[in-house]
Amino acid sequence: MRFALIRKGIFSPYANLSREIYILFAARIVTCLGGFIQPLLTLILTQKLGFSAAETGSFSALLILTQAPAVILGGKLTDWVGRKTILVSCQIAGSFFYLVCALFPYKFLIVPCIMLAADLYTAAAPAYEAMTADLSTPENRQASYSLIYLGINIGLAVSPLFAGLLFQNYLRLMFFLDGATTLVSTLIIIFAIREPDWKERSKSSGQEQRRGNISAFQLLRLFPGLLFVILLTFAYTFTYSQWSFLLPLQFGDFYGKNGAVNYSMMTALNSLTVVLFTSVLTGLTKRRRPLRVIALSGVVFSVSFLMFALVRSMPLFLVAGAIFTFGEILESIHLRPYLANHTPPQYLGRINSFAMFVQGTGNAMGPLLAGVHPGAGGLSLYLDVSGGICLFGRGRYVCTGQKGEANRRMSAVENSAAERIR
Repeated sequence: MRFALIRKGIFSPYANLSREIYILFAARIVTCLGGFIQPLLTLILTQKLGFSAAETGSFSALLILTQAPAVILGGKLTDWVGRKTILVSCQIAGSFFYLVCALFPYKFLIVPCIMLAADLYTAAAPAYEAMTADLSTPENRQASYSLIYLGINIGLAVSPLFAGLLFQNYLRLMFFLDGATTLVSTLIIIFAIREPDWKERSKSSGQEQRRGNISAFQLLRLFPGLLFVILLTFAYTFTYSQWSFLLPLQFGDFYGKNGAVNYSMMTALNSLTVVLFTSVLTGLTKRRRPLRVIALSGVVFSVSFLMFALVRSMPLFLVAGAIFTFGEILESIHLRPYLANHTPPQYLGRINSFAMFVQGTGNAMGPLLAGVHPGAGGLSLYLDVSGGICLFGRGRYVCTGQKGEANRRMSAVENSAAERIR
C-alpha cells in the first residue's frame, strides 16, 4: 500500500522514484517555504532601501552578473569535489548572510549580504541539478525533475503570502526565516541523502581520467546539440526576467502600497498553478519530443506577456499569470532532463553551470534594459513578447522543419563525441 495515492490519479508519474528523490523533494519544499527575499527583492530595494527604478534595474543586473563566476565555479566544484559537499557548504554559507541581515538591518550591510547569499545559492544550483540526475534513471528522469520542480513551487505557493504580510513591518523576520529554513533543509540533505555514486560509473566507463581536463566550453564543442539548445534558452530567460522585475514595478504603479500584496497574490497563484498542473502536464507530454515541448512553451509565454502589456484589472492579471505558468511548466520539466540525458555524468555540473550562465545572462539583460525606461512598462512587455515569438519561431524551425535530420545529426555527433571522450 506504500505510495498508493501516488500510483493512481494525477500523481501517478511520480510513482517508483528513488527514496532520495522524495527526500530531495521534501528538502526543496522546506527551503522554498522560507523564500521571502528573492520574490520581493525589487520591492525591498525600491520601498525599503530607497532605490530608484533605474538603480534597482542596475542592481538586479549586477546581482545576476556576479552570479556568473559563482555558477561556473560551482559547476566545476560539483564535478571535482562532489554534489553533496558543494550543495551543503554553499547553502550553509548563504543562509549565514541572510541571518546577518536579520541581526544587523543596515543598508550598507544588507546590499552586499543579499549579493553574497545569492551568489552562494547560485553556486549550489549545479549540484542540485546534477544530484537529481544522479539519483534518477533515463526512464524516470523527467518525472524526477518534475517532482523537484513541484516541490519548489509548493513552497513558493505559501511563502509569498507570508512575505506580503511581513513586508511592511517585519523585514528583519523575513531575512531570519529565509536563512533558517535553508539551514533546516540542508540538515535534511546532510542526514538523509547519500553522495551519488556517479564517480564509480565514470570509472567503469573509462572516462574518469579525462574528467579534470575538459572545461564546459570545450565539452560543448564536442556536443553541439547541447550547445544549440542551451543558447536558445537565452531569449526565454530574457523575457522571463520581467516577471520578477517589471511586473512588480507595474503593480506598484497601478496599486500603490497594495502592489506588494497583489504581486504576492499573483506569485502565489503561479505556484498554486504549478502544484495543480505540473503532474498533469508531465503525464501528457512524457512521450513528446522534448524540444518540441520547449518550443511550444515559447508561444505560451508570448500570449501571457501580451496580456500583461494590455490588461489593467487584477482578475485579468491573474489569468495572464496562469497562462504564463503553463509555459513555465512546459519548459522546466523538459529542459533539465534533456540536458541530463545527453550529458555524461562526470560533466553534469559543468554543463548545468553553463546552461545557468546563459540563462543568467538573459536574466541580467532583461532588468537592465527595462530599467532604463521604467515608465514604458507596457512597451517593454510588448517587446518581450516579440522576443518570445522570435524564440518560438526558432524552436519551431528546429523541432518541425528540420526535426528528422536535426535529430539524426545530433545523435550521430554526440555518439561520436562520447567515443572520443572515452
